[in-house]
Amino acid sequence: MLAKLRKRIDRERMFAAEGTIGAAVSGGADSVALLHALRALFPDREIAAVHLNHCLRGEESDADEEFVRKLAVKLGCKHFVRREDVASAGGNLERAGRRARYRFFEELLAGGSCSEIATGHTQSDQAETVLFRLLRGACGSGLSGVWPVYSERIFRPMLDVTRGEVLEYLERSGLDWREDASNSDPCFARNRLRHGLLPQLRREWNSNLDSALAHTADWALEEERFWNRRIAALSERCAEHGSAEIILDVRELQALCVAEQRRVLLAVLRDPALGCSNLGFEHVESLRALVLARCGSGVVELPGVCAERSFGHVRLRRQGAAERAPYDLPLPVPGQVALPGLDRCVISTRVLETASAAMLYDRNAIVLLDWDRVPKSLRLRSWRDGDRYRPSGLDSPKKIKDLFQQSRISAWNRASWPVVASDDAGGGGIVWARAFGPADEFAVRPTSQRALVVEELRADETGW
Repeated sequence: MLAKLRKRIDRERMFAAEGTIGAAVSGGADSVALLHALRALFPDREIAAVHLNHCLRGEESDADEEFVRKLAVKLGCKHFVRREDVASAGGNLERAGRRARYRFFEELLAGGSCSEIATGHTQSDQAETVLFRLLRGACGSGLSGVWPVYSERIFRPMLDVTRGEVLEYLERSGLDWREDASNSDPCFARNRLRHGLLPQLRREWNSNLDSALAHTADWALEEERFWNRRIAALSERCAEHGSAEIILDVRELQALCVAEQRRVLLAVLRDPALGCSNLGFEHVESLRALVLARCGSGVVELPGVCAERSFGHVRLRRQGAAERAPYDLPLPVPGQVALPGLDRCVISTRVLETASAAMLYDRNAIVLLDWDRVPKSLRLRSWRDGDRYRPSGLDSPKKIKDLFQQSRISAWNRASWPVVASDDAGGGGIVWARAFGPADEFAVRPTSQRALVVEELRADETGW
C-alpha cells in the first residue's frame, strides 16, 4: 500500500509545500490507514487528523469524534475537529455533508493550520463513482471519476489502493477503526451500488471490475487534463466573457469539430458568471443546435440561463437578469461620460483649434465634427426606436434600426447603443451615432477651422 501511495504522490507532485499535512479522518478503515501511512511517508512533516462530526448519528457520531481524537494522540499527530449539524441544512444529506467537509478543509488551508489536506478515497471508491456516473449518462469528464488533485491543495493519494489492501495494512499495523452503520443504509444510492450491483457485476461479469473502472477513470483523467488546456485556448477565440453575460462567436464555433464544440459550450455553461446547474447532454446539444442553425436568430432556454442568437453571435445570460437600462446624459465639451452598464466604456470629447490638426486624424479611428456648426448643447443617450439621421457620405436619412440590420448589430447591443444628439440639431436631433459616424451636416471638412473630437475609450485608458 505504501508503495502505491509513493508512486501516486510522486506522479501528481503532491505534498510539495512545507507545513502541516492534514488527513481527513472519519474513523473508518480508509481514513485511519491514510493517517498512519502519511506519518510513515513523511516522518519530518507534522501530520494532523481533520475530523468533521456531522451530528447525524447521535452518540455514535460523538464516539467517532472521540476515537479520532485518541487516535491522533496515539500516533503523535495534531487534530482539528469541528461539529456541524449537517441535517439542518436540508436537502440531500450526502451532498450537504460533502459541502460541509470541504468548507472545513478550505478554512484550515486558508488559515494556515494545514498546508495540504489528503482524503482517503481508494480505488474501490473510484470504481463506485465511475459506475454511478456511467449509469447516469456521464461523458468524458464524468468518467474521470474522483480526481487525485482537487483545488490545488487537497489530494487523494490512495486512488490506486483497494479496500482489501487497506484492511491488510490495518491488520499488519495493529490499528483499529470504526464502522459507520450509515454505510450500509440502502437509502443511499452509493450503498446500493457498493453492496448490491457491484458485487453482482464482479461475480457475473468481471472479477477485476474495480481495477477496470479505475483504469477507465485514469485514462479519462489524462484526456480531461489535455482537453482542459485545449479548451482554455479555444474559449479565448470563441467566447467573450462579461461580468453578467457571455457572448459566443458563431463563426469560430462552427469551424470546430463536434468534440471541440461540445466541450467549449460545456465549459462556457459552467462559467460562474452564468450559474448554470444540472447540465446534461441534451442542454449542450440544444445550445449547439442554436449555434449551427442556418437562420441568424433564435432563443434556447437552459437551466437558469437564456441563450439568444442574433446574426453571428449567441448571448448567454442568467434568466431574469436585468437588461441594460436606457440613459440620457449631458455631454460636456471637453469632458468624459461613462456609458452606463457597458463595462466602464467612456465617451470622451475635446476641441482641436486648427483645421490642420484635425486633418491629421484617421477618420476610421476617431470621430471628427465641425465644431463651428455643431450645436453647443449636446446629450449622450441610448438609441430609441424611430431614430433616424443622414450619416456622412449618404444621400438620404436612414433609420438607425435599418443601419443595425445592414451592419448585423446583435439585438442585445442595440438598446444601449450610444448616440450624441441635441434638441436644436437637424436630422432628427442626432449629431453622431456609434459605428455609423457623424451626421453629414456636422462632419468635418477640409475648410473646417475647428474640430470636435469624439472618442470611445475603455475606462483604463482614461484613468477612471
